Parts: sequence; C-alpha cells; structure tokens
Amino acid sequence: MNRLSTPRALALRIGAVALLLMVALVGLLVREDRARADGEEVRLAMEAVDPRSLLSGHYAALQLVERLDDGAPCPPDLEAHYGQDDSWVALSPTADNTHRVSGAGATREAALRHGPVVVRGQADCRQAFLAPPREPNEAAPPTDDRPQETFITLDIGVDRFYADQTKAEALEAALRRQGDAAAPPAFAIVSIGQDGRGRLKGVEVGGTRADLNWF
Repeated sequence: MNRLSTPRALALRIGAVALLLMVALVGLLVREDRARADGEEVRLAMEAVDPRSLLSGHYAALQLVERLDDGAPCPPDLEAHYGQDDSWVALSPTADNTHRVSGAGATREAALRHGPVVVRGQADCRQAFLAPPREPNEAAPPTDDRPQETFITLDIGVDRFYADQTKAEALEAALRRQGDAAAPPAFAIVSIGQDGRGRLKGVEVGGTRADLNWF
C-alpha cells in the first residue's frame, strides 16, 4: 500500500492543509487590522434599516445615508459613475467633524477634484416626495404640491457591524430609536486606507462610540 494513502498519512495531510488555511486567515486579519489602524478616519452619517431585519446573528446591519439641506443640489458626477465596478467617491470635511459626499469620479484623480478624501465605491442621490400628516379619510395632496427631500446613499462595502450578542442587541435598540426626530445622530466610523478601501472601525450612536475589535 502506498504510504501516502494510509489513514494516518491522509489525516496528516488534512491537518497540514487546515493549519495552512488557519495561518493564512490570521495573516489576512492582521493585515486588515493594520490597514484599518493606519487609514484616515472619517465619520459618515448612518441610519437604521428595517428593524425586522436589523439584527442577524452577531452583527447589526448598517446603512450609510446622508440627508441634504433643503434646496441643496446633488454633488457632481454621482450619476455618471453609479453602477460602475471601479469608481471613486469624494468626501469633504464639515464643521461638525464629519465627512459628506462631495462628488465622484472614474479614477482617484478625477474624484480628488471634488474633495480631499476619496474612497472606492459609489453614491446615489435621489429625491423623494414627503407625505404630510393627514387624517385617515383625507385625500393625499398632489405629488407636485408635496415637499421634497434629497438624500444620498453611500455604498463603500461597509454594511455590517460585528459584535458579541449583547453589544449587537444594544446597537439594535439604539438604532431603532433613530426613527425619533429628537434622537441624536448616528455615524459609522470608517478608516480609508492607502488602497482606497473603506474599512469599518466602529459606530457612534447617541454620542457613544463602539469600536470593532477582532482581537
């Protein structure tokens, strides 16, 4: 019998492969953690998603949504690059220590014309007609007479915050309260690396920050 085909030899080969995969995974986590620590930190507006699907396992779903001021136009070049696999979004700092979407581009250099910080991804700017409060039997006003709201949805690959169950449930409860207009804002803390990728560092809800820790 071929010695390499014995049960013991087969078990050793399987163990060696498993060990190599484990070492590769740990190496990947270490590199990602280093890139996250070395990147430029930005705070991006975040909103709650549908509470029925907010919590799944040990992570909370995140949605990067930015509401624009009344009458503010959409940032330039967002639509031209929306849906492209390799596009960039420009971010600009604000007076309250956050960053807002300020444009987009097909390349890093093109996006840098719209803001000092750029990240791989895409953004979509839309307008929605707001339905004013009314009685149950009252007819809704014509669409043209309704106020409009402009908002930006930012997609940079940051959509989940992994945590232990206790922390994830606490985050879920805090995000549920974001439906209240009096609730304080919520932010995703994102590190943007030299490679242009956005990596989640933590979240801030109600002035309390929770960092993502792999180790």
